[in-house]
Amino acid sequence: MGRIQEEGNGPVHGFRLSTVSSSWPTETGTTHEPTGLDLAMKLHYLKAVYIYSAETARDLTVTHVKNPFFPVFDQYPWTTGRFARHDSRRPYIKCNDCGTRFVESHCNLTVDEWLLLPDRSIDESLVYHKPIGPELIFSPLIYIQMTRFKCGGLALGLSWAHVMGDPFSLSHFFNLWARALAGEKIYCPKTSNGFQNPGKEPDSIKRVDPVGDHWVVPSNKKMETYSFHVTIHEIRSHFPAKGDEFEILCGVIWKCIAKVRGESESQPVTIIRSDPNGLKSRSVSNSQVISSVHVDFSVADAELEEIVKSIVEATDQRFCIDEIGETDDFIVYGAKLTFVDMSQVDFYEAKVNEKSPKSVYCNVHGIGDDGAVVVLPAAKKEERVVTVTLPEDEMERVKWELNKCGLITALN
Repeated sequence: MGRIQEEGNGPVHGFRLSTVSSSWPTETGTTHEPTGLDLAMKLHYLKAVYIYSAETARDLTVTHVKNPFFPVFDQYPWTTGRFARHDSRRPYIKCNDCGTRFVESHCNLTVDEWLLLPDRSIDESLVYHKPIGPELIFSPLIYIQMTRFKCGGLALGLSWAHVMGDPFSLSHFFNLWARALAGEKIYCPKTSNGFQNPGKEPDSIKRVDPVGDHWVVPSNKKMETYSFHVTIHEIRSHFPAKGDEFEILCGVIWKCIAKVRGESESQPVTIIRSDPNGLKSRSVSNSQVISSVHVDFSVADAELEEIVKSIVEATDQRFCIDEIGETDDFIVYGAKLTFVDMSQVDFYEAKVNEKSPKSVYCNVHGIGDDGAVVVLPAAKKEERVVTVTLPEDEMERVKWELNKCGLITALN
């Protein structure tokens, strides 16, 4: 077990690195072929943090945390494998049991002190992350960071290569860990996905110059992230419109961003939501619905009702993305302004000692220059956590617009 030399000056410190893998060796020669939709997501990563109170997690040791991952990896052997390429250069995963990286760290704050910080994007400091590449055969697909707080509480942070699966897949994977920790025997039936052809070329993705074996989104702008809480009651009472709370939030925030950007013609936006069939199948895959919204009016000047109606009528583009996703390098999140609905993902089902996390954070790493907005469930069912990632030179002006329309009440 080696120590990582990157202590920094923040409250999180004392990093130590080890490896976790399957409990049983995978049959020699086993491989996993990603779909075109998987490969279209290969430059993106998910960062998730689960925070448990001292009362819930004080007695959990490193061994307690590591051991339940073994049977989970047995169910999904490709998650501990490594990417390689066919002679055609198409990437695939060798299920060679190389394992995931497990990182131990400590935090100088208590859980309560940490959760008092108003901007939850601070949770990303509890996720150890490295992108895939530049040598594919040495790059883990998952990093797991275990951080012990001063009070005895615990944070478990995951860096998850999106090429393996969507946010629901990450949540399903971690929920399996919680079930194994509770002593349950887990079994996961294998499933497959199918998409219907909408009959048009996808405009929710953007080709980028070839990245080779270093899977990082090329960016021309410095991005900034801001997070805030809002209740469902506040959304519906302040912004009456025909739609669910996610669609209304999208309309409000899209209008604020359009005002800041001063676009003379409205640009399309991308909507990413969980597939209802994926929610039922409980699989590890990319089955999220990726839709595009086009309007023929100025979003900055439009009525909210008109904007929300266009979002409700978004067009599913998964089939076309799946068709071309393996031919070039693409970005999805931030190729166009992207709104991501994670509000139906069951993050809080990952119980330790029958207690849900005090807080869960999830965001996308590797967002293109047009930015993204992620909507998460909060610990209280009537609340939502909204995380906005935009070019640094836009963020303060967008926050001002969000404040002016009443979505946020403080410019912190």
